[in-house]
Amino acid sequence: MSKTNPLKYAAVADIMEQHELMASAVEAHGVICGLVCGGVALDDKSWQPHFNDLVNDGFGLPAPVRQVMTDLYHNVVESLMAQKGVELLLPSDDAPLDERIDSLVDWSQAFLAGFGVVQQELSRASEELQEMIQDIASITQVSAEFDQEDDENEASFLVLYEHVKLGVMMAFEEFGKRPDTPSAPPTLH
Repeated sequence: MSKTNPLKYAAVADIMEQHELMASAVEAHGVICGLVCGGVALDDKSWQPHFNDLVNDGFGLPAPVRQVMTDLYHNVVESLMAQKGVELLLPSDDAPLDERIDSLVDWSQAFLAGFGVVQQELSRASEELQEMIQDIASITQVSAEFDQEDDENEASFLVLYEHVKLGVMMAFEEFGKRPDTPSAPPTLH
């Protein structure tokens, strides 16, 4: 269903746990996506202080974790710039549905936190994006609604997953920064 790479998720989750960080892999990815979509400068450094504040109480990250987070950041930026969409870093489709739902809720909360830190002028957003941000906020309340693992709930999860992905793309299109493109020097006559 989702295209999540379970090895990637497991590797990121393991390194976060090894270094006893307060945030999960899911939350870290959500924060990165929120920061990028909210309009943090895409200069390899601007996202890090915000990320550290949200994920590690303002402290820097251990070098191995920082490298993995930087790799995630580059992956997110590359996917959004190429308009491929971002695959959310969630447990694999083999994980129990309630675990995937809880992870989607955590990811959505983290996305909103990252987005909100950088983008504080949501009133400038299009009506569609404002509605989408509200939808993502509503998704943070759904975990109790999926009480059994069946095809209907699985399909509902997939709809929510794809809806969040669409919201991420919409937010980036409206507020995400683009690297400065070199302008042609003026022609002298």
